[in-house]
Amino acid sequence: MTIVASTRSKATSWIALLVALLALEAPARAALADDGGVDTRERAGGGVDDTRERAGRALAEAERDDAALELGKALAGYEEALRLDPSAATAVRARERVAFLRARREGGLAPLAALERVRRDPRLGSDGDAIDELVRAAEGFPPGIVRVEAFALAAEAYASRLDRPADAALLWARIVVDPHADRTVAAASARALATHHLARGDVDGAREAVALAGPRADPSLADDVRRAARRRAIHFASLAALTIGVAGAAAAIARAARAGRLASVLARTRAWSGLVVGYAAYVALGGAALASGYEAGRAQPFLLFGATLVPILFFARAWAAAGSTRARSRAARAAVACASALAAAFLVLEHADGDWLRGLGL
Repeated sequence: MTIVASTRSKATSWIALLVALLALEAPARAALADDGGVDTRERAGGGVDDTRERAGRALAEAERDDAALELGKALAGYEEALRLDPSAATAVRARERVAFLRARREGGLAPLAALERVRRDPRLGSDGDAIDELVRAAEGFPPGIVRVEAFALAAEAYASRLDRPADAALLWARIVVDPHADRTVAAASARALATHHLARGDVDGAREAVALAGPRADPSLADDVRRAARRRAIHFASLAALTIGVAGAAAAIARAARAGRLASVLARTRAWSGLVVGYAAYVALGGAALASGYEAGRAQPFLLFGATLVPILFFARAWAAAGSTRARSRAARAAVACASALAAAFLVLEHADGDWLRGLGL
């Protein structure tokens, strides 16, 4: 019995020891697994951080090269930064620069470097010699976007800062017909060219600019040129109407003077002074008050027209007093007087506020 009890006791001890070892094995394995996982994650994390850091260094180097106009190296650097970390927050900037530089690689990026040297320096952008040098260089650039942009920059400088509109017009004309100019740039150049010609009274030149641009012209440009042509024709017609009115009145007064009737003509004209001045004041002040009632209204055109109307009415009255009393003559004088008044109104509006004429389709 004692031997059996002893054997059972030893078996129980061995079982207990085995259970204890098994109980300790699971936490040990878990601990070892956790440690191994931490090491792996740390190593993986270190790799991501290292790649991102190298991408950042590549981008910074590319931007330094970009600033130094080492554009070939800059393009390679931007592309390397994108390859290393395409999802970085700075990738948008890198992607934009890559697209910009790739689109302008004609001539190995040397033409773009010459353009950027002027474009990035406000001092050079206002220096006539620097702009002339850029234009001469652009003549030798390969056909492409860079040459178009160089001509556009030079044209803008000639027109707005260097007071050389004729030189600007030559470049606008070249941009309009350049197949590498996008539609927006071509349309803007066509409008600038047409405006240049219209400012000099050259309606035919403006029409040629529209024809030169063809379908790439702003759809409203042709309408604007036609409107300008109508306005110019009415301008000369108005001057002619005023000239005819003054000449007709002067001839009639001269004939009356030769006939000894000048004193009578002057007396009859003075008799209308109150009515003439009153009517002109009514037109000027009434129109000014009406215009001022609108937010964008301006009283100045009506005041100027009222002042201009006074001499026209006096000439018309003097012509009536000195001229023939036949019905045909009176009708002709009335027609010329009305045309003179309308002509004066147009010229006043043209000088004082062109928006009124645009509202009338002129």
